[in-house]
Amino acid sequence: MATPYLRVRSGEVHLPSTVVVKPGIIGELGEYIRSLGYENPLYIVNAYTKEHFMPEGASFFDAVEATLDYANAALSSVGGHDAVVGLGGGKNIDIAKYVGWKAEIPVISVPTIPSHDGIASPMVSLSGGGRPYSHYSRPPRHVLVDPDVLAGSPKQYVLSGYGDVLGKYTSIYDWWLAHVDRGEHFDGYSAALARLSFRHVVRFRKEIADRTYDGIKALIEALITNGVVMSMQHSSRPASGSEHLISHAIDSILGRKGLHGLQVGLATIVAAYLQGRDWGRIRKYLEDVGAPTTAEELGIPEDVMVKAVATARSLRDRYTILHKLGVDEAVARRALKETGVI
Repeated sequence: MATPYLRVRSGEVHLPSTVVVKPGIIGELGEYIRSLGYENPLYIVNAYTKEHFMPEGASFFDAVEATLDYANAALSSVGGHDAVVGLGGGKNIDIAKYVGWKAEIPVISVPTIPSHDGIASPMVSLSGGGRPYSHYSRPPRHVLVDPDVLAGSPKQYVLSGYGDVLGKYTSIYDWWLAHVDRGEHFDGYSAALARLSFRHVVRFRKEIADRTYDGIKALIEALITNGVVMSMQHSSRPASGSEHLISHAIDSILGRKGLHGLQVGLATIVAAYLQGRDWGRIRKYLEDVGAPTTAEELGIPEDVMVKAVATARSLRDRYTILHKLGVDEAVARRALKETGVI
């Protein structure tokens, strides 16, 4: 079967108009945002980013939790502002994207940790109504990255971003599988870009682990590339497959949100095993940077990990290897044991 090549999901693709990777840019953030033409932005922050990175005197909303309630509260505060700035991690940036989408004003993404591929993506992930809320909005109009700030973030956040990108090894396969088995739309060009991001972080994994300038730059390039791919497809499909479903299932069972990319990296080992592919390769790539390769390292009980793999396919109607195999607890336990995850 021939691979469909370069088919975007519609005739309209929104991408960031500005991506700046510049050491020290956060120190001049207010001035730089004014140079983009915005006089009165609303900053979405938490206590740490407000104290350390937000320009003095700026208007802000304190994003305590990544929930629809907080996102809608931020939306009610945006009147009179000409842009919204997500300053911080995934929570702040997702709320900013939600507010910008609903209020129809530009979004400026300013990550302070490289822990996720939502930095430049159009996807919004919030919780509400007892289940995760994920929606396609629009990507940030501007992405401003200070590699010095990201290199100074705790190593677990750097490894989380790395794990999120490693997940493309299995998400692309799941996307192709859905095309073959179910006739789902598949785009070879977008898949190639996502695969390139995987190869990029693997090539620079030592530098990423050491948090050098080249390593952080490579990680950011990969995370932004995945945001572009999701924009092209109007969906997280190229970047999110069985490995992401397993991570979401862990959160659902435990009733808390763990560090997403670390869980995705761990789940990629299991997903690759179920796909009949080289799961040992993924395990080694995680070990090489000091990322967790067992459930115990992440504080996930064995029975929770088994249940997560067995029930992940029920979380959403997105066909993956979990659906094809009809994975149950016996299959899940065997996969987890044989890969050493439990």
